[in-house]
Amino acid sequence: MPISLRGTVAFEPEFVGNLNMLTRTMIARGLDPDEYVISKDIASAPTLPFVGPMAYDYVVIGAADDELIVTDSCDQRFLEHFLRHIGSTVDQTPPPVEPGMFARLSRWMSPAV
Repeated sequence: MPISLRGTVAFEPEFVGNLNMLTRTMIARGLDPDEYVISKDIASAPTLPFVGPMAYDYVVIGAADDELIVTDSCDQRFLEHFLRHIGSTVDQTPPPVEPGMFARLSRWMSPAV
């Protein structure tokens, strides 16, 4: 099983869905995904009531003493750090932002021109 996931907090479904892409990227860079373990735990940062933790500690332990420690707010941002760490050339430009509910509401309420 490539890339073991461990920790006290569950990974987001989007991150788990990107594991195949991460595995292929690692193999393309000459890394063996079977030798890597990613751990996710609640960071020592403050936790807000009814919201939950503000940040997570991610620890990656790999082959040949390869280690990465990142504290971040979500799995997707951690994935971007990890891809940079392994030297990936994957395009990491953010997708275009779709107008949200507030933009649609303000267009609907504005007078027609």
